[in-house]
Amino acid sequence: MAGTPVKLGSILSFCIVLYAVYYRKNDIGDERLSPVKDHLLYLESQNKVGVGNRQPNVALGYGACHDLFVNATSLLDYRDLKGRPKHFDEIKNKEEFLKSFSYFFKHGAAAERFMSNSDLFDELIEQALKIPDSRWSIGGNAPLMAKRFFLEGWKVLLAAKMSGTLKSYIPSGIQIVGNADEEDIKDDVHMILEYKADETFGIYKTPRANRYILHNDENNPLLSSLEKFGEHLPSFNPNLLVISGLQMMDNYPFKKNDVRDLRTERLELVKKQILSQPLKTLAHFEMASYVDLDLLLHLTNKVLPFVDSVGMNEQELDNLCSVLELGRVSVVADSNPRVATALDQMRKIFKIVRQKNVQYDSKRKLTRIHVHTLAYQAILTVKNSAWKRTEAAVAKASLTAHRYVCNNLTIALEKTKLLLDDSFSTTTDNNNNSRVFFEPTKPVACWDEMISNENVDICVAPVLICTEAQLTAGAGDNISAAGLVLQVEK
Repeated sequence: MAGTPVKLGSILSFCIVLYAVYYRKNDIGDERLSPVKDHLLYLESQNKVGVGNRQPNVALGYGACHDLFVNATSLLDYRDLKGRPKHFDEIKNKEEFLKSFSYFFKHGAAAERFMSNSDLFDELIEQALKIPDSRWSIGGNAPLMAKRFFLEGWKVLLAAKMSGTLKSYIPSGIQIVGNADEEDIKDDVHMILEYKADETFGIYKTPRANRYILHNDENNPLLSSLEKFGEHLPSFNPNLLVISGLQMMDNYPFKKNDVRDLRTERLELVKKQILSQPLKTLAHFEMASYVDLDLLLHLTNKVLPFVDSVGMNEQELDNLCSVLELGRVSVVADSNPRVATALDQMRKIFKIVRQKNVQYDSKRKLTRIHVHTLAYQAILTVKNSAWKRTEAAVAKASLTAHRYVCNNLTIALEKTKLLLDDSFSTTTDNNNNSRVFFEPTKPVACWDEMISNENVDICVAPVLICTEAQLTAGAGDNISAAGLVLQVEK
């Protein structure tokens, strides 16, 4: 089978020499690009979403917001930075904001932080609106994933409190629940500070395009649409339930007293909502940027043990692995990790969450993990589980990454590059020297493994990286949704 790990030996040098001769770069560019694109498109075209009575239903919670996009280096002045870049869990003033932004900027790492200073947040919004290319859009994990599912042909139920203005960004075919009758809604606003690869902020240069998100939310941390969502779930009868937006609780100043812990109460209701669904309804949890250890520990015992699937980027992968294995937060990670490193972390997460499935007597078992990085997509699924077409799913996720970031349905090779190496190890374990050779004419590598006494499929696809990024915020939501699209059958 193409892409199956092989043992190192004399074949290694032969394959590398053969590869160098046949797929060398020429004056035009990387000759691998065209065959990679063709095969990914072929896999996508051969695997379609069900239509008519076979059209799947997806229900997504929780929350929505107005996203204000602004170029980070146009808004911020490096000369205002006092001292070295530094990580903060919560942003209280301009000095902390600049230090926090530059910390993640120099790593090219995505971040999302709560600003407790409402007046400063409003001032920053006013400044951002004066920049010529700033723009408004709808934001939030659930709405962005909902739009992707709808575009791909699914029936969609979205849980979010929204004003009429914000609802106008949502396709009319999506059913929205959350508002009480005649309720006047003040939408939350997120400021998305975007930057492109190799941009500079003073002495710092970022290795990749990414974004820093700042918010001062009031509705989303309370999961205010949760109860209305629960009322509509039975009649909607979803094939897939997506839990997202819980990062809005991160470092939010919930009012506590000796009797009541509101955040814990709301997370218990999320757990009950998942448990209320029949087992035939697959449940997916979308990770995000978290720094509040207490919240992360809640998620590891109130959400993760009760879902079938989890999706995340490379930063979130490293953080979740660190919390599950070591009980501590990982604030920033390699922006382009080796495939072997990511696969090892996926294996650790799978093993630990499967143990938690037993510990919490969960009727659901983790059977799917999707990790999306700049260079590749990786999906692990348990064989003979409800998840289908893993090979096609990583291909579609890869194509969606390019299309979304370039903001164009057409994949132009002159705006594309590959970062995946000619071959990659499947693990960092020195006692296991299995390796996959990247074949441009069949670029999706799939193989079987045994993990925790389960036979699993692992598929890795290269990403046709967009070299002229138009959009960064929301890329992960679109990629995760695209990966799920082909894996669920009604």
